[in-house]
Amino acid sequence: MAEEVKGHLPYEKTHRLKSLLLVVTVVGRGQGDAIVSLANKYECNFSFISHGRGTAPNNFYAILGSGSLKKDVVFSIMKEINYQGFEKELKARFAVSAMAKGISYCIRMDSVAGVSVYKMLSNTRYFEKASKHMKK
Repeated sequence: MAEEVKGHLPYEKTHRLKSLLLVVTVVGRGQGDAIVSLANKYECNFSFISHGRGTAPNNFYAILGSGSLKKDVVFSIMKEINYQGFEKELKARFAVSAMAKGISYCIRMDSVAGVSVYKMLSNTRYFEKASKHMKK
């Protein structure tokens, strides 16, 4: 193989890769920072908040007496092994009050371009050394 000729093995041959998820969470405006803090607790190295608008008609929110059309959409990338704990705490947060309601879903990431990008998104420490005997 070409990589063996150069004396280098691909990253996935020397390191155990972790599956990544793109987690999208939609909450009321002003709640996004709390979601980012929660994601960081589960080793999420990459999150950003985008502003959005809900699709329900204005009178729907007037009937409920809470919320608004203005939303925070939080995009986070985290390891799949950390998602279960994040989801559990997120559900508990959504159950607190009508103001804390939201929706969340995740999409599995099949690949990323480049080892450095993968390390950043997976929150892999740069001082991590290659394992000589990877367990399968």
